[in-house]
Amino acid sequence: MDLNRKEELSREEYSRVIYLASLAKALFLLSRRDYSQKEMLQKLKMKFREYVIVEEVVEKIVARGFINDLDYARVMIERSHESKRKLEYQMSMKGISREVISEAFGETEHDEREEIRKQLKKVAKREKDKQIAYLMRKGFKYEDIREVMRESDY
Repeated sequence: MDLNRKEELSREEYSRVIYLASLAKALFLLSRRDYSQKEMLQKLKMKFREYVIVEEVVEKIVARGFINDLDYARVMIERSHESKRKLEYQMSMKGISREVISEAFGETEHDEREEIRKQLKKVAKREKDKQIAYLMRKGFKYEDIREVMRESDY
């Protein structure tokens, strides 16, 4: 394909250019951080208006294993300091299916009460009501927070 000539691109040439450009962009984005399948689709659709081609590129990347929603969910769970409820919401907003979310939580250890204890240590110098508000913003249930506080004498 000679782009220096002053002729129009054929539809096939144009599609090939968009395909290669969107593939390069997707690989560049993945080199910087992980994405869910939905996030990558959204990102590429904002840049390239050829949605069919973008979907084809994302399918190819998923088939090759560069995007894996289950692995993405596992990593989110392991790195997060949020409640299970809040994590489930965040994952669903990223387009991860309920089945994948359930599987990820089944395979990964996520002890809510232990996480509450860790977070309480961070805010131990604050007033009790501020500690509770902080933990509730993280998605923990009030009853669980109060129970952990009673057990630990915070």
